[in-house]
Amino acid sequence: MNTPSLSLRTPFRHSAYQCIRQTQHSTRIPLHHVQRHQRPHHRSLSARAPTPMSRFTVNPQRRAGAQDPANSIHRHKRTIVLCAAGIVASALGMYAIIGTSGLDKKAQIDKRDPPPSSDRGYDRGKIVKLEGPSGLAENPSITIIDGIEQVPTGNSTIPTFPKAIKLPSGGSQALSTGGRAGDEFPTNAKTEDYTLLGLGIRTVSFLSIQVYVVGLYIANSDISALQQHLVRQAATPVSASAVNESAVTATSLVPGEREALREMLLDPEKGQEVWNQMLRDTKIRTALRIVPTRNTDFLHLRDGWVRAITAQAQSANARAKEVAAKQGSSIPADAVVTSEFEDDSFGTALNDFKSLFGGGVRKNVPKGQILYLLRNKMGGLETMLHVGGGKPLVWLGAMDDERVSRLLWMGYLAGKKVASEGARKSVVDAVMEIVERPVGTVEQRVA
Repeated sequence: MNTPSLSLRTPFRHSAYQCIRQTQHSTRIPLHHVQRHQRPHHRSLSARAPTPMSRFTVNPQRRAGAQDPANSIHRHKRTIVLCAAGIVASALGMYAIIGTSGLDKKAQIDKRDPPPSSDRGYDRGKIVKLEGPSGLAENPSITIIDGIEQVPTGNSTIPTFPKAIKLPSGGSQALSTGGRAGDEFPTNAKTEDYTLLGLGIRTVSFLSIQVYVVGLYIANSDISALQQHLVRQAATPVSASAVNESAVTATSLVPGEREALREMLLDPEKGQEVWNQMLRDTKIRTALRIVPTRNTDFLHLRDGWVRAITAQAQSANARAKEVAAKQGSSIPADAVVTSEFEDDSFGTALNDFKSLFGGGVRKNVPKGQILYLLRNKMGGLETMLHVGGGKPLVWLGAMDDERVSRLLWMGYLAGKKVASEGARKSVVDAVMEIVERPVGTVEQRVA
């Protein structure tokens, strides 16, 4: 039998020795470490065992630097230094701004020379004025145009109405031609100051299409007459038809009386009696300022006013018949009970009103133009138009029968259905503010 040579037995013996040592070394490794890093082992019969290769290579310097606590301390110190530098820079910037603006000097002057006690508001009745830029309005929500306070209307086309206006005081007498339709008022014509009582929007159809914005103005010199009449009306516990104004000396109303007056003015029937008597007897000067929100014409506006006047006249006739029925036997048998709106003269006056807006001089009223309906001391109706653009007022015409203008005004103020509910409520709110002050003080406040 042939035996292997010595050169063949020596590598086999060396490989067996390495395998035995590897087995002994593996028995000393913990079991969980073996399971975590278990890799397949390959035995080799060669003289040299292969060197195990790692899957990823890691930079030892980078790993050591990340775990070095000295680097973390260095980063924290650098952050603290940057924050301190930012604080110092902010303080220097604030000091520079204060030094250049002069605030520090002004504060030192105020400390040396304090204002008197009255300027600081210590005295009662003094107005305290807070510091602010020059020209700052007391109420930032108030709009001022040409020095006149503007009241918002709630309409985007005509957003505001002036709180105060000036209208010619002499009517057609201010015209050199005697008052022909289409004449312009001279710039030096004598005027009267009017103050806004209330405003609203006129809508038509079930779609509530906005036609125009209307505002009721009153002459400043007649505010006390309106105030006095309403105070006596509310303070007298009798019906409007039997008010003895000379027997009432009230100058203002208490809260309960004011609330009763509000309910009276908003009541469909009582409101007609109150406004009818006031417009007929007080001779106060008022004006309706009408601004269309869309292009319209005088015929369209006139037809709406004629319907309102007719409805008010029919309501007055019905009330007269009810009063006659209640009186019964106290009325003579041969007496005929009629209202003041059932005679032929009223029909003639209504025709004059129609011809006033018949379109003789102007037919169209573009949106934004201003139509004034003025009720003078005698109750006569005066009409004027302001086309804007710096042009003067244009005279349209007038009529003398006060019944027409009275019913036209009541179409906005009284009844079950008014031309603008918002205008009626706005006027009533203004009336409540008037009657809560003593008689005569509101006129002084407005002036």
